Order: sequence, then structure tokens, then C-alpha cells
Amino acid sequence: MDFTLLGLWHQMGPVAKGVVMVLVAMSIYALGIAADRWWAFRRCRRHALGYMTALQPLVAVPGRLQEALALDKEWKGGPLGRIIGPGLSDYVRAREALGPKASDPVESELLLHHLGRILERGRKRELAGLQRGLPVLATIASSAPFVGLFGTVFGIITAFQQMADPANGGSGSLASVSAGIAEALLTTAVGLAVAIVSVWLYNLFVAKADDFGNLAEETSGELLDGIVRNVQAAKG
Repeated sequence: MDFTLLGLWHQMGPVAKGVVMVLVAMSIYALGIAADRWWAFRRCRRHALGYMTALQPLVAVPGRLQEALALDKEWKGGPLGRIIGPGLSDYVRAREALGPKASDPVESELLLHHLGRILERGRKRELAGLQRGLPVLATIASSAPFVGLFGTVFGIITAFQQMADPANGGSGSLASVSAGIAEALLTTAVGLAVAIVSVWLYNLFVAKADDFGNLAEETSGELLDGIVRNVQAAKG
């Protein structure tokens, strides 16, 4: 009896082989999603930190907020720039359209509320883009053990068939059922391995998405605070 992986593969029945192939395909798909998300989060973090570093001095000092509009072109490819840039541009256009009424406290409050909603929509949109593929990763993590268990069931059936096989004298000896038991354990092991790796990757990328969401929320708050300081400076 050959208990190496190659030997077990040759001794497997068609159902168990099909289960292992499905699990291998699931693992390859999960690794593909992981590689794509790793690259996306890496670019996202680099752009976000760069944009935030460039924006902070402009919103910290009253009168320099207009300069922040130029950052939209420089950091257009970054997710944080796609959140802040359109909102800030819309705010400036709306304020210019109001003219003298822009100094009215009620109008200023409405503009800030409108800007806050634009920033929140942008943050949710970018988060949804960054989380693309993660639901599939979660599905693979949750379903892989059951796919392996499906192969286990057929492996146990094979073991019982070998126990009752007249060629084996119906003796039910360990030697006669070892192949079916090994087949059952292998599919279970592959299913668990795929699930464990997928769960780790899913949790890793969910944590990275949460970090970006917090960073985007913090940057949006700093922008709103900077606009409030600009408004107060203009009144003074």
C-alpha cells in the first residue's frame, strides 16, 4: 500500500479525485484574489499616505485651502484623492456660486453638510472597490471544509464497500479498508488547508480595509475642520 501523496492520488476513486481538483481550483482562485488585493492595498496605502501628507499643511493654515485643489491632479490615481478631490472641488464651486451669500452661517453649514455627505459616499465607494473579491474569499473559506467532507463521505463508502467485498472474504480487516480511509482523510485535509489559508487572507484584507476606512475618515475630518477655520478667518 503506497501512502505517498502520488500513491494516494492513484488509488483514489473518481469522486475523491474530482473533490480534490475542485479544492485545488478553489485554492488557486483564492490565491489569485489575494495577490490582486495585496497589490491594490499596497498602492492604496502608498497613495493615501502621500496625499494625506500633502493635504495636512494646506488645511492646517487658513487661506491655503484653495491650493488643495491642485492635489487632485497630482494624486488622481489614489483612492484618497478620489474621495477628497471631487468633494473639495464641488464645495469650492458651490461656494463661488453663492457669492456674497456664502458668508451666511446657515449657507455655510449647509455647504459643510453637503461636503460631508459627498466625502462619506466617496469613502464607501472606495471601500467597496478595495473589498472586491473578499466575499468570494470568505465563501471559499467557509465552504472548503464541506467540499472536503463531501469527499470524505465517499471515501468512507469506499471503505465499507471494501469491507463487504467478497474478494476480501468480507473480513473487514484494516488492510482491506485502509485505501478508503486514507482517501477520506486526504480530502478532509485538503479542504481544511484551503479553508485555513483563505480565512487568514480574508481577515488580513478586512483589517487593511478597516485601516484605510479609518484613514479616509480622519482625513475627511481634518478637511472639514480646515474649511471651518477658513470660514472663521474670512469672517474675522
